[in-house]
Amino acid sequence: MNIPNDAEFPQFKAEESAFGNEGDINKYNAVLNRPSEIIFAEETDSGVILTFSAAAQKAVLSYTHETQIYLLKPCDAEIKRLYLHIQLWSDTVFKVLFSDKKYPENPFKGIPKEARMLIAEPQKVDFKVDLSGDFIIIKTKKIEIHIEKRTAKISSFVKNGGEYYSQRKNNFRTPDSCDMAIGTRGGEYCAFEALELESDEIIYGLGERFDSLIRNGRTVDFHNKDAVGTVSRRTYVNIPFYISTKGYGLFLNSGARTSWDIATEDCSSIQFSVADNQMEYFVIQGDTPKEIIKSYCCLTGFAPLPPLWSFGLWMSRNSYTSWDTVFDVAEKLRKYDIPCDVIHLDTAWFKKDWDCDLKFSQERFPNPEQNIKKLREQGFRTSLWQYNFIPPNEGNTHYSEAVQNGYLAKDKDGNPYQMPKECKGSWTNDVIIDFSNPDARKWYGDKIYGLIKMGAAAIKTDFGEGIPEEAFYHSIDGRHFHNLYSLVYNHTVFNASKEASGENLVWARSGTAGSQRYPIHWGGDSQCSFEALAATLRGALSMGISGIPFFSHDIGGFLGMPDDELYVRWAQMGMFSSHARCHGAGDTTHREPWAFSKEACEIFRYYDKLRYSLIPYIYEQAEKCTKTGLPMMRALYLEYPDDRNVYNIDNEYMFGDNILVAPVLKPLSKSTVRNVYLPKGVWRDFFTNEITESTGIWIEKPVDLKTTPIYFKHGSEIKRCAVKNSLADGDLELQEPFLP
Repeated sequence: MNIPNDAEFPQFKAEESAFGNEGDINKYNAVLNRPSEIIFAEETDSGVILTFSAAAQKAVLSYTHETQIYLLKPCDAEIKRLYLHIQLWSDTVFKVLFSDKKYPENPFKGIPKEARMLIAEPQKVDFKVDLSGDFIIIKTKKIEIHIEKRTAKISSFVKNGGEYYSQRKNNFRTPDSCDMAIGTRGGEYCAFEALELESDEIIYGLGERFDSLIRNGRTVDFHNKDAVGTVSRRTYVNIPFYISTKGYGLFLNSGARTSWDIATEDCSSIQFSVADNQMEYFVIQGDTPKEIIKSYCCLTGFAPLPPLWSFGLWMSRNSYTSWDTVFDVAEKLRKYDIPCDVIHLDTAWFKKDWDCDLKFSQERFPNPEQNIKKLREQGFRTSLWQYNFIPPNEGNTHYSEAVQNGYLAKDKDGNPYQMPKECKGSWTNDVIIDFSNPDARKWYGDKIYGLIKMGAAAIKTDFGEGIPEEAFYHSIDGRHFHNLYSLVYNHTVFNASKEASGENLVWARSGTAGSQRYPIHWGGDSQCSFEALAATLRGALSMGISGIPFFSHDIGGFLGMPDDELYVRWAQMGMFSSHARCHGAGDTTHREPWAFSKEACEIFRYYDKLRYSLIPYIYEQAEKCTKTGLPMMRALYLEYPDDRNVYNIDNEYMFGDNILVAPVLKPLSKSTVRNVYLPKGVWRDFFTNEITESTGIWIEKPVDLKTTPIYFKHGSEIKRCAVKNSLADGDLELQEPFLP
């Protein structure tokens, strides 16, 4: 995200640069246009607008003895004026808008507001502005914003307290840190920003991150893509929102290609950039991370409450190939006494596997309405797979309708876009539904509506993360649409489903800021390994701290076949996730518990029934999440921000307010004990009823295959109910709570 240099700054390679992917562009000619002298300052009814002259610099190759280094040197400015808007949105939230235009155009105006990242409007805020001294000072009831006239540096302070946010100004000549600037290169733009990062400050968030909960010192691949596993930096869900232990959050309101460097190029700065001639971000002050998440959700929306039945077990594999298979699974779920509420049909319910036309195969899945009703009578809802691509088969009416009506992304010649021939692999010929087109949204929404009215209970919105930037879309350019696309896609399917059923859910893989409005998300295609299990937990906790409250994952892993031990360990964590689904790749790589050993099946049944007994607690906690923005799977930092011992812990979590879960993430061949951190308080071991009064201590717990450490906050009332084989009737027979 800094000055382009292939050797020193690999993030500016053509395929990753915020400047784009045009191939062999000269990477040494980027000009940084930085704010210099304030020409004019004006107060508005919501803040201030500052006009600056621009000072231009670019990186020039230099040497200090044998060290090759790039140094910033003055050059002719390509931009003469720069503009900075500070707008108050509440007593604790302000917006920074920086551009080369005084009133820049909204690049997302072609997307309906309810499908954008930012959906809120600013509140009326009482504030005062002082323009008289060396600083422009803006005061609300709770914060002060200081803008130094000489340097244009913005800092913010808690009223009568300390600084919590500060821009970094690069006074050194190396481009390791690139502060507020508009970069230009060959007709392209990139907006840069840098903030100060204190030596003991920790950053969390930025979406689904499988590598680490903490973002310091880790590069971020901030471009939604098929992760193909959960042990890399690739991710399905990039969310431009983070939380700092310094007491603030930052939300970057852009779907454009984005880059983040947090203590990587410069260990004392947070740097980010967008491929645009403007940057808009919100600074959110909060005394606790819970306050920050709630304020973030006030900007981007809160999750609605999914239906009660969705918190039961989902059973699936890729794929059940006929009604005979489905009803055999349904029969065995009851035979083996496995409570379950949803059976999912993945890619094979069409005439041809993956040939998505939203029509049931008449040979393998005849009479869908009748058979879905029959499953419902047995206590099972039916979930259906689909995706945002269409195989270009002439017999696929879905394809012919989309072509005829112009509902597809286009290439430069106006034809339906297809990946270039040199892109080898699966699905490269598929065409892309253009959800920026309101007519396409209506057309597709009507089809989803029909499936729900037929009896389907949920739609799985697979893919959505891999649309090409170079394609042409109806209402927005591809560079601004790539990361935003999944939000509009899920918006379309969610709304159509809700209109038909009145219920709040999709089963979504990809997303971005605002995706919490369309629950439920799952963690994609994880490998069948203990490493992937641990990474899935990190992804869940990072998603939660990024504003996504409802999260699931494929019990057993997706890619490969788990052994008994891995399957059991994944199920133990899965049953203490907001939603629980068994799923795996291939019709013969079963994820049903009876496909494993008798012991594994018994342990699965035990934890499944434990989950069903806790449904009153789970549903109560879920309802709280819809009001607070907090996740069900909660990093300990969210609950114990004053305990520095929890800052690095990403292998245990709070499940709601009162249950601590420490899943076993290693095989017993490597360890038969689990080190568990118990924050300050009194904890009761679920299995032994042993009470531990903790001052904030680590304990060593012996584990066997059946046990995974679970602790209840002593004295908390954990609601529970009688266990039934499904939640179909919605009637929870409450029993005496755990730990009255």
